Formats: sequence, structure tokens, C-alpha cells
Amino acid sequence: MKNLLKKRAPLLLSAVLAASALTVYAKSSPTFDIHTSVISKAAQSEKGVILVLTERGEIAAEAAYLLLAQINQNQGYAPLLLAVENEKVAGYKTALNLPDASLPAVIFFSKSGKEIARVVSAKSAMTKYVQSQDRVS
Repeated sequence: MKNLLKKRAPLLLSAVLAASALTVYAKSSPTFDIHTSVISKAAQSEKGVILVLTERGEIAAEAAYLLLAQINQNQGYAPLLLAVENEKVAGYKTALNLPDASLPAVIFFSKSGKEIARVVSAKSAMTKYVQSQDRVS
């Protein structure tokens, strides 16, 4: 029994360290947080996930209504509302490859967690359009 414990102790220790590192990473990584949330919601759904990302505050209530409308139109998708603290918004936008003025953003994921489509704020889309027109001129 002692020999077995000696042989498995390094394996057990490395598993504990890996789990601890993963937990620390998860707490500090918006990419990991979003991916984990989407995958767990997708497992509970028929078709996939509708993710709405927004900042906290008054806009979050509007985003919740936006999500509710999407759920009614897209039966079988699980809802996921992420109302993020202002200091963490940039990390989430980077993780989802969203432009600066793009919140609230609605992103559809398949049952496997792959992004299908996205709808971002019209303001951010207009900003990109104006910037591309300025480059053409």
C-alpha cells in the first residue's frame, strides 16, 4: 500500500496543482469563463446558446429584454446573459473579438459551442462603416 501511495503521490500532486492553476486561470480569464459557460449551457439546450454580453447598469436591463425577445424567436436555444463589471468589459470584448462600442452584443452558439452568428450594437457597426469609408476616400 505504501509503495502504491509513493508511486501515485506525484501524479496526485500534479493533478491537484493543475486543478488549482486551472481554477486561478478560470477566475482571471474571460475566454475560459465564456467558453465554459457556453459549453455548459449548450449541454442543457436543444439547439445551442444565445449569449448576450453587456455592461452592468441600466443597459443590462435592456439587454435582458433583448435576450427574452431572442428566446421567443429562437425556441430550443438556452439563454445566457453576461452582465460584466465595467473593469472587466475589455477582457470579454477581446475574448469574443468585439469592437469597442459593440455592447450589448448577441452571439449565437451551436450545440457544440461553435459561434454561428452575432449581432452587435448598430453604433459600433456604423463606426466601422464610417472608418472604412474614410480609408476609401
